[in-house]
Amino acid sequence: MNTDRRRSPLAERRFVSWHLALFAVGGACSGDDAWTVGAAATFDAPGSTDADPTRASDSSEGASPSSSSSSSSEDESGAGDAPDDPSDEPPDEPPDEPLPFPIEGFGADTKGGWQPGHTIYHVTSLADQGPGTIREGVETDGVPRIVVFDVDGEIPLSSPLLLPSNITIDGRGHAVTLTGKGLILPGSDEVIVTNIAIASVGPDTEDGLMIGSPTNGPSENVVIDHVRFEQFDDGGDSDNVDEAISVIFGSRNITIAWCAFLRWEKVILIGNGDAPEAVDRAVRVTFHHNWAHATGRRHPKARYGLFDFYNNFLDDWRMYDWQYLTDKRSFGAEVTDDARLLFEKNIVRRDEHTYDVLSEANEVTLCDADDAFIDERDTWVTPDSTAELEFQVDCPEVYAPLVRPYAATVDAADATLRARLETQTGNVQ
Repeated sequence: MNTDRRRSPLAERRFVSWHLALFAVGGACSGDDAWTVGAAATFDAPGSTDADPTRASDSSEGASPSSSSSSSSEDESGAGDAPDDPSDEPPDEPPDEPLPFPIEGFGADTKGGWQPGHTIYHVTSLADQGPGTIREGVETDGVPRIVVFDVDGEIPLSSPLLLPSNITIDGRGHAVTLTGKGLILPGSDEVIVTNIAIASVGPDTEDGLMIGSPTNGPSENVVIDHVRFEQFDDGGDSDNVDEAISVIFGSRNITIAWCAFLRWEKVILIGNGDAPEAVDRAVRVTFHHNWAHATGRRHPKARYGLFDFYNNFLDDWRMYDWQYLTDKRSFGAEVTDDARLLFEKNIVRRDEHTYDVLSEANEVTLCDADDAFIDERDTWVTPDSTAELEFQVDCPEVYAPLVRPYAATVDAADATLRARLETQTGNVQ
């Protein structure tokens, strides 16, 4: 599959440095060096604020998909004659507010398509390709773009959508589901995807969303917000589909928030082992306020890099097959290869399931290497959880507490948070 896309100047510079890293001798960072990348030198001690960043609280401000930019109408935009193609509007003036909803974490500076000179593309067709389709909408020629929807329904994809740099896919106000194939960010920067669903991906063991590329290198400044990743029946088995999300080849400054992962065996893999250590040490991912229900494993599985996971609900993961007959496993969160994970105020619940016999499915947090660790704080096991859960399996007993480099709204892990995650994650309208 050709995943090439025209690179932005930032991506071009990183592309060159990334390929140099591939051929560098002895270029791997030491454990201490990995903490001194830009402003993200350390994690900060958690501090809750009174603000509630859920989209439910600010939905009135962002009810219209293009509410942060000038109106697309001729009178309000100040444009002259209407453009020949009504689905591709002329550039808007810079919005008064850069983004219509708050972003926390490593991806907080992401703008996506909300940049000066952006265009707005209206999806008017549920077809896979052709005029008015989402596939046509992501062909931007490098111009910042916001893709919005004038239709509701399923869009069956015959091949993955390759998202370019400087783009926002904004499904707010409409119920839109991409089926069959998912999304690929082939080294793209400045990408926001919000309020859509990705479902029934397969059967070629591919990802729902791949961030980064073996060819073009890492993606940077990415936000995945209120997206539902869903499989049905046996479709979520890893024999049919790979991760819901994979973050590979040093991709960084990523926030994944308020997403739902339903019946997808492998949730998120960060660092797939194909890139050199020096490349994957740059990975930075924040994963907060997400709900994973009836999944199997990898919440996350992380290699190298720095990872901040807070206020997530791991809800009844299980084996998808017999462990003693396959190489599959089931677990909560796992780190390896010097990865460092802050796992704070998350919620867990699990029951025993048929395929769990003689498995390790009760392991909530585990370390698969002596140089990796999880700084776990205030995990709440729900009262209706019946399995005998294990925590900090094979993890070092002594480690330096992680310090978050940004302000974060860390809520109490309790029944109130659980209810919010069960009802407000995914592509809610």
